[in-house]
Amino acid sequence: MKKIILTSLLFSISASVSYAACDTRNLVAELQQNDPATYDALKAEADQYANSEGLFWEVYHEDMPFKSYVFGTLHKADPRVLNLPANVQAALESADVVAVEIENADDPSAVGAVIGKSPQLILQPQGESLADDLSSETVAAVDAYLNELGMDFDMLAPLQPWIGASSLSFTKCDMEWGGPTAQVLDARLIELAKSKDIPVVSLETIESQLEAISSINEQMFIRSIEDVARLYEEGIYDAVLQTMNELYLKEQIGMIIPVQLHYTSQYEGQDDDWAEFQEALLDARNELMVENAGQLMDEQSTFVAVGALHLIGDTGLIEGLRNYGFGVRRIPLER
Repeated sequence: MKKIILTSLLFSISASVSYAACDTRNLVAELQQNDPATYDALKAEADQYANSEGLFWEVYHEDMPFKSYVFGTLHKADPRVLNLPANVQAALESADVVAVEIENADDPSAVGAVIGKSPQLILQPQGESLADDLSSETVAAVDAYLNELGMDFDMLAPLQPWIGASSLSFTKCDMEWGGPTAQVLDARLIELAKSKDIPVVSLETIESQLEAISSINEQMFIRSIEDVARLYEEGIYDAVLQTMNELYLKEQIGMIIPVQLHYTSQYEGQDDDWAEFQEALLDARNELMVENAGQLMDEQSTFVAVGALHLIGDTGLIEGLRNYGFGVRRIPLER
């Protein structure tokens, strides 16, 4: 889920490792062509989200002489994602302060301090393994996939289910782009701000983010790992993840959740699990981010950069800032 934190926790990948070619198929485009009924259903579901399209937003108020901005990011090192639109860069460089989810999320010492105080957030109890909750077939399939990335299941075995599942969000394309230690878009924005001597602040903390993730029913993450194994064996797992990049680049962020759910296993209680996931990982965090961002925007020109899924829906940042009292309008990207 939180790839920035994962880079500080996980793997050291050798540059000499040879990876299998990445799968750059866009499964949504294939659905649109080959299964238009399914595509239309997913699009209709996406359209139910407020602000389902758009990555870059201007925030203003008639009583303020300055403007602020919100930019939705993707925690990826895809060169197309890192190619920052000219008007986004100009907005960041004109801001008085840049606000991100967590400013020091890629600092090993900061993450290590949290783990030291609360190792149960990250690690299995002593003597237990992630494999205990998975079938041998699932472990074998996940291990085979990780082998193609230059890793193996033993790296995941001591981890809690949520971080085990999150670790599997790396693709063969990600490995070609530098692997878990590659600079993702969020880190690129932080680096740019600091190079211009613009202060960077956090909208939340490492502790609060980890606690939010770890509070979710672990069975949801177990099922996520099982889905990884199934999709890998079907030969489409890389393509599923790469399709999320394509949706982001097209600014169709409202499609991301429906498409992900389309490829997951259906089971009794899934709706309840998803509601819990959305409340903990999106809604509750969005509320805090809106409060902190709004206070900053009341005082100075602020550039906010958060994961794109935090923008959509009635509880997203865009609606939240409108409810806070700001005007918010979408700005086309200048790519």
